[in-house]
Amino acid sequence: MKKMALLVYPEFSLQEVMNLSRMFRWGFDIFTEVISSGKEPVKSEEGILVLPQKTTDEFCEDDYLCLVLPGCSDFTEVFKDKKIFDFLGSFNGNTHFPIGAICSGPMLLARAGILKNKKFTASIYMDFFDFCPFLDKENYVAAPAVVSGNIVTAGGSNFNGFAVEMARLLGLECPDRILSGYMDSWTAEDYEQYLPVDAVEEMKAIFCDL
Repeated sequence: MKKMALLVYPEFSLQEVMNLSRMFRWGFDIFTEVISSGKEPVKSEEGILVLPQKTTDEFCEDDYLCLVLPGCSDFTEVFKDKKIFDFLGSFNGNTHFPIGAICSGPMLLARAGILKNKKFTASIYMDFFDFCPFLDKENYVAAPAVVSGNIVTAGGSNFNGFAVEMARLLGLECPDRILSGYMDSWTAEDYEQYLPVDAVEEMKAIFCDL
């Protein structure tokens, strides 16, 4: 059975990856298998409990077509999860296995070192580049989606485009309009958001403590 590995962690965004999962299942007969650092239920940012089928320790690359990381509305727990970053770090130097990350998901790839020398996009505040040393502003691209080698990154509002780019990275024939709700009109400024002034110090403190 062909499978996509969906990595989940506390406060992950389920809705950002459900169109991808649905398209893979009904368009290409690819099932989704949920993995996490443990087997206990993981609550999404929508409040939905998801039960992982395998742990990151049990992950075998040969069993999957790709790995997908959803966004995350609160990094407090996942940034403390050593198993998650040990797992992601194992992909450093891997240039063949397809990996996709949407919204703030690329933050995890960057912290694990996977985005070094890779062009990427993400739904993050531009201020993060000032106090997150693992983020490389020079390689950030203000765009709905970016494909760099075996890595696809996308903004959170571009969940349909993300699904299409992931399919194409796997060599699957996929028309632009296989799903509805695309980003027909966008500007670079849409992907260069800044924190409110009174929130900058608060966010700095959060990231420095992680």
